[in-house]
Amino acid sequence: MTSAQYESVGYFTLDPHAEIGDGSSYIPIDVIASRVYGKKYNSLRGCQRDSPNLCNDAEKVYMFASEGDFEEELYSFDQTEIYLGWDREAGESRVKQGMTQLDYWLSIKIAERPEDVTVEANPPEHMDLEGAVFESEFFAARAFTPSLGGVIADLIRRGELPRGNYIYRHWW
Repeated sequence: MTSAQYESVGYFTLDPHAEIGDGSSYIPIDVIASRVYGKKYNSLRGCQRDSPNLCNDAEKVYMFASEGDFEEELYSFDQTEIYLGWDREAGESRVKQGMTQLDYWLSIKIAERPEDVTVEANPPEHMDLEGAVFESEFFAARAFTPSLGGVIADLIRRGELPRGNYIYRHWW
């Protein structure tokens, strides 16, 4: 009988509460997202998009160690139809095509002055929010935040994160 050989697998830990340069091995995903995209990544909303069954004090593993995993995530992210919700008047679902989730998210802004606001705090489910200007970061994040899996893959593609496996920890 031969003994099984195990290959150790390293993980990077994405922590929404980590501070940059605090000496730990944790990666502060919000800080990286802010630097790269110029806006915060709302961790709670993003986790819920990836898995509505994730409870608080939970972990989600994103495995991008192989080229296939990475390419598949980027492909599915870039080909996503953005679900705009159910249109009651038309009696059908509405989707948006022709742009990535990141493009859509990056088009959403926060108002600098009250008169700049173009969308109410709780817009109708089927409203297209491309280019919308919200009163606060909280309302914008509630309206739309892209999947964390796609954000991680895009940051790897841009050279901001190393290729590998990630554990995303969140607790409130």
